[in-house]
Amino acid sequence: MVQHHDNSDPLMPYDATFDATEQISLGLPYSQDEIEDLLYGSDRPVEERIDRLKEMRAELATRESGDFGDQDPRDMIGEIDRAITELSADSEQANENGELDAAVDIDPADHLDALSPDDVDARQALIGEEEFYDEEEEGPADDDNAWHGSDEFKLDLH
Repeated sequence: MVQHHDNSDPLMPYDATFDATEQISLGLPYSQDEIEDLLYGSDRPVEERIDRLKEMRAELATRESGDFGDQDPRDMIGEIDRAITELSADSEQANENGELDAAVDIDPADHLDALSPDDVDARQALIGEEEFYDEEEEGPADDDNAWHGSDEFKLDLH
């Protein structure tokens, strides 16, 4: 049977600098996985991820002329630009709507319309025992006090 491996760890960033004797790193192009990790990962702040993507783009633009063939660098730079644009838009929207965080934080358990009408306990927890029942009602119906129909519908009385 095939063993499943946990691959949930984020990719390790390759942030090392190299001197002239260590030019082997030029053979390591950036992968789509690393771009997506920076785009969707939460291990770094957004600004740091944008900066890292900009560094990757600058390095690819420098190496573009000699290291790649065909359209590879243009496509990879396009993906990096898309990720930078998406992260920047998310960051700007978060800054503009920061005061709306509480209103946008939606928890279905906090809304009566998301609850089943029969879920009396959850409704009581949200609106309280006093407000849940009308003034003329005694409280939740129990089996002894529940209405079982009028006398005209009871067959054993006729």
